Amino acid sequence: MSDLRLGVIGGGAVAQVIHLPILRKINGVKLVALADQDERKLRALGKQHGITALYDSYSDLIKDPEVDVVDICTTTESHFDIALAAVNAGKDVLVEKPPTINEEQGQILAKAAAANGKTILAAMNNRFRADFMMLKSYISERQLGEIFYISAAWHKQEPSTRMKIDSSPQTRKGVMLDLGIVLIDLALWLLDFPRIKGVNAAFFRHHYENMEDTALVTMRTVGGAMIRLDASWGLQQPDESFRFEVYGTEGTATTSPLLLHNRVQDRLVSLTPVQNSKFENVFKRSYETELTNFARYLAGVKLDVPTIAQMCNVMKIVDASYLSAKRENAVKL
Repeated sequence: MSDLRLGVIGGGAVAQVIHLPILRKINGVKLVALADQDERKLRALGKQHGITALYDSYSDLIKDPEVDVVDICTTTESHFDIALAAVNAGKDVLVEKPPTINEEQGQILAKAAAANGKTILAAMNNRFRADFMMLKSYISERQLGEIFYISAAWHKQEPSTRMKIDSSPQTRKGVMLDLGIVLIDLALWLLDFPRIKGVNAAFFRHHYENMEDTALVTMRTVGGAMIRLDASWGLQQPDESFRFEVYGTEGTATTSPLLLHNRVQDRLVSLTPVQNSKFENVFKRSYETELTNFARYLAGVKLDVPTIAQMCNVMKIVDASYLSAKRENAVKL
């Protein structure tokens, strides 16, 4: 089978540090084009990664017949327009998180992908962390029993990208679309996307006038399970923290590191696997696994990857969270 010929749109930090260096090492992938409005940066990155087809306009890259797959690494608000143009031009698409800013955009992309017989995948790299993939298998095998409660939190001192600071009141760019969407995606994915019956959220703006810097979200599934999430850029704590806890009728799991306990004959027994990876390598390896699996999926291998259809379920919760926070009341779904 011939290589997937891939064009990257956007030469910012996520492309420079993650996508370009990893993609060029993946068997079956050939980097053939790059687009960025900064011509100096464009030329430098092209030379560094051996890419000769360089464009200062994403539309020109999309028109390139040598490009099979478009990898979108631009700012959040541009994702939808670029993804829609690419899939309508007959390209498969990989788009960095968040793939859209609301469910409506996601549904439009899903319909366009289906109409064109193409695939749109979202880069939710935390699904590809070794600890979460292992946790997913334990839950699927019901080694923790029936899951009835998930509690998760991600706290940082600033946005993942400085570009989010220049936000307008009309553009969603707050912590909900930076960290909150990751927690929602992980919780729903681990539970095989259960139907959510209601969402209750509170947003706080202590550091940025036009966007939320702390988001607290609680949701209940139709089956009665509770999911509680909080994400923040501005809590008064010195270091970044990431916590994910899953409680089942027969056991409990926490990250990071991954700790698993199961009740056997009235005793809690550790199921925790031997883990050799250092914490600082977890995220780097998640990106490597993510991009490798995306390439394999687009080459025809059946794998569990974040499709745009799945992400519509995630964006439905994001939309409900914004509405609940605005109304200061729970929202039924």
